[in-house]
Amino acid sequence: MNEMISAFLPAGMMVLMLSLGLRLDPAEAGRAVRQPRALLTGLAVQVIGLPLIAFAVSRGLGLAPALTAGLMLVAASPGGVTSNYAALLARGSVGLSVTMTLLTSLAAPITLPLVLLAASVTVPGAAALWKISLAMVAVALVPILVGVLAAKLAPRLAAGVSRRLDPLARLLFLAIVLATFWQNWGAMGQAFTQVGAAVTLFAVLAPVLAFLAGAMARLRASERRTIMVEATMQNVAITIFVASALMRESGLAIPGLIYAVEMNLVVLLLIGWAQYSGRGARRADQPA
Repeated sequence: MNEMISAFLPAGMMVLMLSLGLRLDPAEAGRAVRQPRALLTGLAVQVIGLPLIAFAVSRGLGLAPALTAGLMLVAASPGGVTSNYAALLARGSVGLSVTMTLLTSLAAPITLPLVLLAASVTVPGAAALWKISLAMVAVALVPILVGVLAAKLAPRLAAGVSRRLDPLARLLFLAIVLATFWQNWGAMGQAFTQVGAAVTLFAVLAPVLAFLAGAMARLRASERRTIMVEATMQNVAITIFVASALMRESGLAIPGLIYAVEMNLVVLLLIGWAQYSGRGARRADQPA
């Protein structure tokens, strides 16, 4: 089973990243870049803030090294592939969401190994870090760039491919999660009492940090909501891929599997809050 998952994950991840690249609009990214305060705030939360929270939670709750590594993998993973749609439902800024997803995905081959190295988790030396970086470039960065380039050169063809590819990408993501979930069912049952509280605390603190950072940066309400969604929705497929296919430690995916459920619950609450508050607070989406 380990060999099957290891062989399947790279192909599945490439399809997921290609689907993301086909849906990204460089013009939307340009709008967010021209007014970078919200973008820089969001990137600081996701690239720096989330790993710090994961590390603090792990140390505070006394997690075992393997579970600490798994939670750090969750925190270091880029934004989730469905976060853009979730940001739309949460009355956020789609352009900001798309740009954050793109940049964190493109930076993942560098930031993820650095987070693992800084946290002193179970990565056997510089050679393994280099292997992770190269593999992340192959399965994440290259497919995204191919998708963006295809959408730019042949927009109609890319749109048609994207419509057909999106359902497959969602099915592949579900298959990746379910396969690893099945493989680690026994270990999850044993580990939930050890890591469940830590994952839940991280899932709650991530959007709280994003909200506080957005308020301190005096961002618009829509921008704050976007960063909250992006900080919550991590690309758990990346977590599973690195843990199972690259580090050959499928047990490190256990915090990610738990988080895959909890992050969606948190985002649903954020969407409900945004929809409810939006009925009588349209004027709140103004600069603070």
